[in-house]
Amino acid sequence: MKQEDSALEQLRKNGNKITPQRQEIVQALRDGACPLSAEDIHRKIAARYPNMSLDTVYRNLNLFKELDVVMECNFRDGKSRYELNSGEKHHHHLICLKCGTSETVDFCPLKYLDQTKIEAKDFKIKEHRFELFGYCSACRS
Repeated sequence: MKQEDSALEQLRKNGNKITPQRQEIVQALRDGACPLSAEDIHRKIAARYPNMSLDTVYRNLNLFKELDVVMECNFRDGKSRYELNSGEKHHHHLICLKCGTSETVDFCPLKYLDQTKIEAKDFKIKEHRFELFGYCSACRS
């Protein structure tokens, strides 16, 4: 099942209507090469829905987040970004401090940490985030 279909099915299961606006938001997220801000999503769908407000995008993203349809990413620039929750293994990002682009890291660095040191502190990890901040090749040139 495609991410888009899965996201819309999750909305349906929870009794939410599948509006054209929600479909467009999901489509924009699916088409995004990297996590998108609410403003990015709004810009992508404004041509088709010029009367749709940015507030509507935010409200829908909050609903999607509550239903675990999207994941929120924080790249330390004051903007939340969103990507569809694929239901597969989680992933992490490389984020350029200059241009803001991000690239997915296809492995989990937590696997390489000494878990016994964490266990010794009697701490149970439920979730984690790992982002690396630096400069992409284009910005280093």
